[in-house]
Amino acid sequence: MIKLNAAIFDLDGTLLDSMPLWLGCAERYISSLGLEPENDLGRKLFSMNMKEGADYLKKKYNLKFSEDEICNGVNQVIAKAYKEEVPFKAGADDFLQKLRKSGTKIALCTNTDRVIFTPALQRLNAINYFDFIFTASEMEMSKSQPEIFYKICDEMEVRPEDTWIFEDSLYALQTARQAGIKTCALYDETSENDAEQIKQISSLYCTNYKEAENHFFGR
Repeated sequence: MIKLNAAIFDLDGTLLDSMPLWLGCAERYISSLGLEPENDLGRKLFSMNMKEGADYLKKKYNLKFSEDEICNGVNQVIAKAYKEEVPFKAGADDFLQKLRKSGTKIALCTNTDRVIFTPALQRLNAINYFDFIFTASEMEMSKSQPEIFYKICDEMEVRPEDTWIFEDSLYALQTARQAGIKTCALYDETSENDAEQIKQISSLYCTNYKEAENHFFGR
């Protein structure tokens, strides 16, 4: 059984089963306009930022809206889904409850803006699981920079080497490892192509939270 003093959690794809939404939000938006989205639209846009994606949608579907209006429309689709439907990943709620009861310090670090995810955490009665909530935009840092994790550990008053991060993304796991943080990778379908690399660099690799529970709380 592994002792867990402090934990940093990613949100999307790690705690929340929200990656299908991010892959499908453009399709939902285009459908809401009465248009037929192309196959694999989400995959085509996944590596683009919001402005690039808006430009693609504007040209592909001959939209009369500005890029900012398209971004706002897609964000409204995303915000509504977080508020009404995005669920926990299986077992994540129970795992957080056990950590809370064990006295582990728990932080959330996400690339998603606070105004988007807060209604989801409130709906799921999960907001109070976290001692600290950090967003990359508010910190003006990226998870590709080890400094973001140094700053989080400072705020939590813990050493990186005494901290575990729970993540599904290869690049964030690589950065956390550079910062000296122990890494527990959680499987998510959107990261499946990186699975072998993720396994190689992670302290632990878990396909679900039941496996994580076995490592940190025993069978």
